[in-house]
Amino acid sequence: MAKIEEISKSSNQSKEKQLKSTSSKPKYSFAAQSLFTGANNITTYYLSISNTFQCVASQSIQTWLLSDDGHIYSSGGDYVLDVATGGYFVQLSEFDADSTTQLWTINTTNNKIQNQGNGKYLDIDNLKIVVANLVGNTTQKWKTFRKAPIHNANWGYYQSKQLDSNSDYWAMSVSNNNPSYNTSVVMNKVEADSTGQIWQMTNDGHILSRLDGNLVLDVGLSVNGSTTKYYLNINGYQANNLKQQWGINENNQIFNQYYPNLCIGFIGQLGVDSNVYCVLAQPTSNADINFQWITNPTYSLNEIVNEEPIPFPAYTSGDLLASYQYLSNVATLNATDNIRSLYTNINANLSTFLINVTVATCPSYIHSTADFLNVQNQIRTELTYAINVGLVFDNYIIFYKQLFSSGSTNLTSLANLINADMSSAQMVNGNTTDAFASIFYTIISEIPIGGSVIANIGQSLIAIDELSESSPTNSSTYQITLSQLYDHLNANYNNQIINAQTMKNTILQDWGMMSKTYQLCFLPTNNPSSLNINGLSMQKISEAASIAYQTSMIQMLLPTNYQIYYTPPGHSVPVHNGDYSYTDGSGTYILATIGDNESYPPKDLTDKLWNNGISKKEFFTSSYGWNLGMAFTYYDDSNGSHRIFKYSFPTVKNLTDVPMKFTMISGSDNLGSFPVKTHFGTMASIFYNTGDLGHHYYDIAVTDINNNKVANFTVDNDLIALEGSKVSIKPGTLVVQPGYIVGNPTCNQGSESQRFAASILIPIYKAN
Repeated sequence: MAKIEEISKSSNQSKEKQLKSTSSKPKYSFAAQSLFTGANNITTYYLSISNTFQCVASQSIQTWLLSDDGHIYSSGGDYVLDVATGGYFVQLSEFDADSTTQLWTINTTNNKIQNQGNGKYLDIDNLKIVVANLVGNTTQKWKTFRKAPIHNANWGYYQSKQLDSNSDYWAMSVSNNNPSYNTSVVMNKVEADSTGQIWQMTNDGHILSRLDGNLVLDVGLSVNGSTTKYYLNINGYQANNLKQQWGINENNQIFNQYYPNLCIGFIGQLGVDSNVYCVLAQPTSNADINFQWITNPTYSLNEIVNEEPIPFPAYTSGDLLASYQYLSNVATLNATDNIRSLYTNINANLSTFLINVTVATCPSYIHSTADFLNVQNQIRTELTYAINVGLVFDNYIIFYKQLFSSGSTNLTSLANLINADMSSAQMVNGNTTDAFASIFYTIISEIPIGGSVIANIGQSLIAIDELSESSPTNSSTYQITLSQLYDHLNANYNNQIINAQTMKNTILQDWGMMSKTYQLCFLPTNNPSSLNINGLSMQKISEAASIAYQTSMIQMLLPTNYQIYYTPPGHSVPVHNGDYSYTDGSGTYILATIGDNESYPPKDLTDKLWNNGISKKEFFTSSYGWNLGMAFTYYDDSNGSHRIFKYSFPTVKNLTDVPMKFTMISGSDNLGSFPVKTHFGTMASIFYNTGDLGHHYYDIAVTDINNNKVANFTVDNDLIALEGSKVSIKPGTLVVQPGYIVGNPTCNQGSESQRFAASILIPIYKAN
């Protein structure tokens, strides 16, 4: 088992972040199931985590990561299993290389998990995880098994395993894509560009809707007064509300943590009834297909490469060995007597090998024809599998090379269009994982039937990258200069090619992995687990991916020369051109260059946004992947317009799946608390006394929805005579909690002559 490596959570350096802790990457992930089955002798419990970091016995399968030295990490690699003060309860703690209570021994023979620090054993007490002296109860017995991580961070569909009469898939959907609270959740046929069908499961079990930040799946009203059947709807994210928290069990059922015996199903017949409502109810059995779900994409390759290795059939003596060596020589024209050693050789012609093996006949010195035919059939099968598995990865590499080639060309033209100086030391923020996830999200949302094939491969390669100790991009969040950007993207490209070849070779060297991957190659393309590229419109997929890649580059480059100018309702603005402005109930937003709120972007640039389906609301409010600074401005002579240039209005951008809030304090004055939705930014649009010329400091504390600390820093608002304020993070004030990264802030000076405030956007990411 390998070690775990995690990113340093402090991120106030003005250079690319590649910081690591003293622990390295995990070798594999696993889950631990208790042999204790509760008072009813039926319920299955797993080693899990509560919202308070205390470990509990839960019906939701929790993925853990095991290092070679005995550390057991949470699935994100941020915290380790530890014994709490008092020596009884078990909790998550920050990694401490000197702590022996963070070390564990897993004995799969007698089903025990022992703490190396105090010698006690993992136990269950009233569904709390504890350590106790060995007594032999079933609460102290654990079955551990390998389990690929659930991809909580990625968007996708929840599709019913029950197909309609036309063999079409149906998915959980927000009715009419309506983001309003209490909107019903229904079953609709899987459709392209239906945002209401896209969901994301968080680490604590909330299921976010892509329709809006903080919008989650919730339990609604009872069905006809029943106490065991409830409608489902969407509502705002609430802390510690178990009705909004879910789990997925080994039967592919989505259960509710408040009603753990109830699972998500639906009322009605798919493709027949006009309205089929999703409900929380009791399945008739664990095999009830109306209560079984499959994610799209499934990231099926991840599960395969995380399973226990299964070696090829061994031929070690007698006619079996002689047959294997003979067939190897015949197939390769005497290049080797071990044909399996060439399965991963890029220069080996496996198709020719297959023909040679197929036509080979048993030589006279091999006495057992049965043994010869046994080996011949096995090698023929292996070669067939290896050829088809190899084609999957080879085709993906071709797709990826084309994507990067067009993206590299676009980088130069986009930089010219945005007027970004690619030779400068100006900083840009990026996140490799988010960029690729955005590409795969675009593919599956535009091409839900078949697009998952590419996502199943590509996202699995990203997972390898995150777990690779030697990867140059294992710090997913990066902050680099424009002059370094191309080299960084090129390093990402090369690493993905290497990862594809590495995964291909890993599979081709293992009989179990090869067999299972081969089966996926022939699943229908509408199956979310499929790797079957035959029949896919690769041109359509490549076009969607190319646009998504272009968008991710615009998201990086645009903040170097443009920002959003925001005017609240009730004030006049000079333009209403739809190409570079947006108005809703919260005010008017205008895109213009930094330093000049009347210098608008060229139409060629805005066409690359709006003609490619970019949401104006998301763009102008710096939501999801958009991270533009936002300057508060008045274009008219309203009250306060003459002094707006003195201010800076900080924006905190939450790039995680957990809601946050931040408070801003100046001296003894509490200037307010501001909620920040998941994947959204919030501007502290509050007026305060700036005082005289010079530096004025505002302390900001960011917490998550459960009031856990995220980050603290001080904003320096420097008021300069006859100019607008300059704004920055005061050096030495940034403190970031484990599990998070604060990106390089986007800081833009205000203007006295044009009457707009300084802007600063502070992005907060979840650490890998």
